Amino acid sequence: MSPPHVVRLELDTFSGVDRPALAKWFGDLFTGLLAPLCPASVEELVAVARDYRPSDTTPWGPPGYARLLLSSGDFTLPSWSAALDDLPSFLRVQLVQLDSQGLPLVDGGWSAEILLKDDPAFPHQITVTAARSLFGGWISHVVQQEWLSAFRSGATLAQACGGWITLDRVGVRTAHEVAVGVGLDESLFMAAELSRGPHWATLLGPRQVAALGGVQEVCTTAPVVSADHLGGGRILLQLTDHLDEVPPDVVRKLTEFLSPVLH
Repeated sequence: MSPPHVVRLELDTFSGVDRPALAKWFGDLFTGLLAPLCPASVEELVAVARDYRPSDTTPWGPPGYARLLLSSGDFTLPSWSAALDDLPSFLRVQLVQLDSQGLPLVDGGWSAEILLKDDPAFPHQITVTAARSLFGGWISHVVQQEWLSAFRSGATLAQACGGWITLDRVGVRTAHEVAVGVGLDESLFMAAELSRGPHWATLLGPRQVAALGGVQEVCTTAPVVSADHLGGGRILLQLTDHLDEVPPDVVRKLTEFLSPVLH
C-alpha cells in the first residue's frame, strides 16, 4: 500500500539565519497553517508535555497531542520560547502530531521542523508536512494561498537556495530524486546549484536562475501559470492554479525547462 498524499513545504538554505526573525516566522507558520488542523495551541501542547515521562507505550510525547522536540529535551514553555528566540548553531526544533497511543502520526498527521546544521557543506532545512486528509479531502484556494504566502516570506527570510510545495506520496527525497536515483546527501550537497525537482511551487535560487538565463528569461519563458521574482535572484514558479490539478504533461514541460539545473 502506498503512503497517503501529504502537502509538503520545504526550504533549503546555506545562508546564516536571522534567528529571532526565523523563530517568529516559525511560530506564525504554526499558528496560521497547522493550528487550524490541530485542536491545541503551542501553549496547550507544552502544558500537556511538561509532566510527560517516556514509557514503552508512549515513547515520543503525550497521547493525542504533539511532540515538542528540542535539543535540550526540556518541554517547558519558557524553554520552547527560548529555543525559538535564539536558535543555536545546531538545533532540531520539531512539532509532530501524535496518535492516541502517543506515536507520531506518520501517515495521517502534520509536522513542522527547523534543522540548523553545523556542517557548512549541507543546507539548513525547514520542512512542514500535513496529511491531505486533515483538510477534509479538499485543499481550498484560500489555504493554498496561505501556504504560498508562508513559503514566500520564509524563502526571503532564509535567503533560500531552493524549495518547494507539493502534494505527493514521497518521503525525505523528492519524486524527481527517487526517479533518477539521486541520494539525499548528494542532492543536499548540490542544492545551491541544482534544483531538487519540479513541483507545484518550485523555488529557484540565484545560481539556478543564473544557469537558466537570468531573472527576465525565467520569468518570461518558464511554462508555469506564474513566475514571481522574490528579489535577490530568487524566483517562485507556480505550475498550475490548483495544487490538486497538476497534469503529467505540465510537469513534463517544467522538467524539460529545468533540465539544465536538474540531476
